[in-house]
Amino acid sequence: MHEVITISVSQRANHLATQFFNCRETLLYDNTKDKVNDPKIFLNPTIDRISKTVSYSPRALLWDAKTGNGSLGSYQYSDGSDYYFKNDDDKPSDGDLIQTHPVIPKSDYQRALDAGLPEPKLNNSNTKYWSDYARLIYQPSSFNILRDWYHDTDNPNRPDFKSLKDRRFDKFIIGEEEFKSNYLVDFFDTNLHHELEQCDTLQGFNIITDIDNGWGGFSSALLVELRNELPKNTYFSWAFHESDPYTVSYTRNTKVQFNKKTAEQIANKIRATTSLSQESDLFFPVYSDPEYSNWEIGSLVCPLFDGLNSVLDGTDTEKRRNMQYLSELIQNGDNNRKIISSANMIKKDRIIDYLYYSRFPTQSRKSSSAVSEFHVFSKCSISRSNKEMKDSAEIKDVTNKQINTYGYKFADTVSDQFKEDSNYELCLTSDERCRNVFKEYGDFVSKYIKYDDDREDMKNSLENTASAYEFGWYDDSDSGDDNY
Repeated sequence: MHEVITISVSQRANHLATQFFNCRETLLYDNTKDKVNDPKIFLNPTIDRISKTVSYSPRALLWDAKTGNGSLGSYQYSDGSDYYFKNDDDKPSDGDLIQTHPVIPKSDYQRALDAGLPEPKLNNSNTKYWSDYARLIYQPSSFNILRDWYHDTDNPNRPDFKSLKDRRFDKFIIGEEEFKSNYLVDFFDTNLHHELEQCDTLQGFNIITDIDNGWGGFSSALLVELRNELPKNTYFSWAFHESDPYTVSYTRNTKVQFNKKTAEQIANKIRATTSLSQESDLFFPVYSDPEYSNWEIGSLVCPLFDGLNSVLDGTDTEKRRNMQYLSELIQNGDNNRKIISSANMIKKDRIIDYLYYSRFPTQSRKSSSAVSEFHVFSKCSISRSNKEMKDSAEIKDVTNKQINTYGYKFADTVSDQFKEDSNYELCLTSDERCRNVFKEYGDFVSKYIKYDDDREDMKNSLENTASAYEFGWYDDSDSGDDNY
């Protein structure tokens, strides 16, 4: 058994993790003779030998702001005291109840689950918190809460300092210092240690996070320490990118324009991207469409996240792969190429592109004699169906690797508009567009980040990453400043 632990860092990340584990839960009720997946890869089994039953909890560590868990208490579904008292009077008193914030009512969906009744239909109004529709019971050690930052339902992705409405968790440096100063030792010695003890042979981690705000710095600091502690494991980072002046320029075909707020957003994004991509074995720059709620974003991205992870837990040993295999397949001999630049879900009637880099404006730096299209360094196609794809020998494109896995089984918590058929294909690509993105980031640092201590380190890191995705001849005398 080769377990995978999911670490989700932010309210939005927890929505995706919740949808994923809800989909894992639906597979537990597969009554077919041959089960398609091994639940123990992503879920931790607890065997009750008296009742002869098995219960499962997610192998997960969730980070959120205070009250970000909604009505769900850390010990709400945990076992009571193990001590037996002959007389009730011998039991210790419950003590005084101190209320620090308004009580968040349990959602109708959770009430229905607890009572064994039909669940109500979900929508944006009753899915403000990821816990409103979580179907599995998490271990108390899965919950990690920021002490001084409170969840704000009006701005759920930027926690509020002590709920005072005057300071937000919106800068990389704030998140980085928050983890290093307050949580580094406690997290590794307690909750992470407990989760590792539940694994026999851990193969790696999925890190899900935001990068436009303080969560980017928080997750970057966490991953650096985690990699130092467990250097032999494999790490996949899934980074939510919000809309910014680059995506607006791409959509409207206009020049890129920044103000103070958006310039800070891009600076956060650059710092988190450079740190996370360097420490990860694969880096997925996922686009978070501002038109959708966090619940809808989790529903939309789940086929991508679930699709790649389905390769890791299939019961068919001939089709199952591990995280190291996938990372080496994408890197294709160059471990500096860790970034997935394009991830498409291909169906008969449409194509869904999940990534931010596909929405980044293209500024050609190729010489006139060079090919204008992006060069593909590696490509991986994951087919989710029972139908076999063509053998690799029949495929002429040597950069395209084929993987077959079982079909998608979505949970009832997925938004109706994103409930996909079980059969589809995921196409993951690492191509030259990464150079385009990092060159533009380098121009931004040169133009807008003048006095920060890490300015030169950022420029060097961006230049090194861009050079890993070079192919052919370039004319870099065009600095790209005309686009600002």
